[in-house]
Amino acid sequence: MDIDTRKLLEEAWNTPLFEAIFTRRSRRFGLGMEIPHGPNAYRSEAEPIPLSLEEEAMLCMGATGMSGMNLADMPHTRREELAAGEVWDGNCNTMLEYNGRTFPSPCGSHGTELFYTNDEGCYVVKMRGTRPERMQEIAALDDLSKLVETFKERRVQISEGRLDLPHSSPALMSFNTWNANRPGTTLFMPVCDVTEELINGLMLFLEQGQYPVDASDGMKPLGCEKWVQEGLAAIPVPYQTVEPLVAYGASNVEVGFMGQNLLLIQSALGLGGGPFGGFTAMMVLGGTPMCRGLGFRFETAERGAAAGIPYPVGKDGVFETHHPSYFGGSIDDAVDDVIERKWGADGIFNADNAHRAPYKRPGQMEQEIPRTDPAIIQCTKDILNAVWKKWGRFPAFVDPCVMTVLFQAHHLECGFYDQYYRDGAYTERHRRHMEKWHGKKKAALKAA
Repeated sequence: MDIDTRKLLEEAWNTPLFEAIFTRRSRRFGLGMEIPHGPNAYRSEAEPIPLSLEEEAMLCMGATGMSGMNLADMPHTRREELAAGEVWDGNCNTMLEYNGRTFPSPCGSHGTELFYTNDEGCYVVKMRGTRPERMQEIAALDDLSKLVETFKERRVQISEGRLDLPHSSPALMSFNTWNANRPGTTLFMPVCDVTEELINGLMLFLEQGQYPVDASDGMKPLGCEKWVQEGLAAIPVPYQTVEPLVAYGASNVEVGFMGQNLLLIQSALGLGGGPFGGFTAMMVLGGTPMCRGLGFRFETAERGAAAGIPYPVGKDGVFETHHPSYFGGSIDDAVDDVIERKWGADGIFNADNAHRAPYKRPGQMEQEIPRTDPAIIQCTKDILNAVWKKWGRFPAFVDPCVMTVLFQAHHLECGFYDQYYRDGAYTERHRRHMEKWHGKKKAALKAA
């Protein structure tokens, strides 16, 4: 990294938090774009200039990077330790990782990966499974080079050229067709795997005494009647509400915070862009013959209310979920894999891996964390096999891969805002960005 680029990264790193928050806006008009008609018609005479590698590194790693070790600072009380009348406050073996990321995640599952596309290709920043080396992974200006190098190591190109996505309905709604995924832009596409947290969350529900019932079949226990009769759980909850609660809780939290990180970093760097809906996720993921999209694998349920409707289960070798397709067709094996992540040879609660935990006394905490009851594990398998048998898909009521919002970053066309908006529509960071970050290219534009 050259000295000038490092100074620019340091300037962005030192941006005051509240300045970034209160100057954050969606600024949609970038270099090379055009609004051909209407009261704000404008054509940018500049060529669209792509973001540099360092700009994309700051955005991606700020959105999804490793920040250090999470603390998991919750009670691990065993039920047998309670005195009469005490309320149980344990069950914190629900954690799946000690990895701290730049976005929070239910149970530390961090099921969301950041896909993005630019003029050169489509990529994913593969951060799942990486582990921090210290409590604060990126803590000072000296770590900026590490941040950029980690980005280069963890991004994987999955196809050549910009994302294949039509600039028309139904791929994009009309108000997004003019600027979304245009030359020079970087389009970020967070995809959340909800299957692992759904399996984990169902075990949590059972530990809390709740069991699923089928709202479409007289509120009968769903695959767990034997376990209810044996007293494993006593509080009925419609399964039709469990999946959305867990799945959208995971995706909304992870994607929402990841997106906010992206937008604040745009403010700090002086970039344009913003979030948007108004797109068809099935097309972006690649589930139609109309475009290639990201090339996810889609399967189709043969029975149930969703019979005949394709749904995304993952991207082979890149983003594999806990859908049975990735476990030889076995839901049991998918459940066992979640348990393995906790207590297996590489598990976070295995005392042999205490060096990866944030605690001062290596191994002592891990040895005291209660294991999930084998009955809970088997009951979870029975429930999910009943789901698979009845509805022919897993999950039954939400997709395994969820995409809810896209985020774009680009270089701002300040002339558009100068012509149509009051002072303050963009900041000094935006005004000087091209000069500071891309001075040679800007000079060439003027000469032309």
